[in-house]
Amino acid sequence: MTNRIEVDKVIEELRVRGYRMTPQRILLTKIVLETIEKHPSLRDLHREAQRVLPGTGISTIYNTIMMLESLGLLRVFYLDGKLYVDRYKPHVNIVCRGSNIIRDVDGLTLEDIMRVLDGKGVKVKNPLVLVIGECDDIKTQGPA
Repeated sequence: MTNRIEVDKVIEELRVRGYRMTPQRILLTKIVLETIEKHPSLRDLHREAQRVLPGTGISTIYNTIMMLESLGLLRVFYLDGKLYVDRYKPHVNIVCRGSNIIRDVDGLTLEDIMRVLDGKGVKVKNPLVLVIGECDDIKTQGPA
């Protein structure tokens, strides 16, 4: 999870880069960074923003996400027509079909995939790997 110091650091970096930090943008940056490990969807973020600051529009949330992605602070991916937010660090995501829970797998798995692709002449810049499958006992396993 992202802590308050990291959130404050990102907000200050955005100010330094000339972004106007409105109350909505500050709130959304905080929500996105604090929930990123859960792979929130655009709708999830909208619900949370509405709970804290009613009247926050979904386009404001989308624009904030895109701003954070353009700065390399996160990445987005689309699955079944929905936008999800993910951390920028390269890793493998497992999408559990029964529950639609997305879990991260870190480690050599991604390095092995990148090495194979490199051997085939593919220069991977910022990999996003989604593995879709059925997951047993997802509630008790935690992150992979």
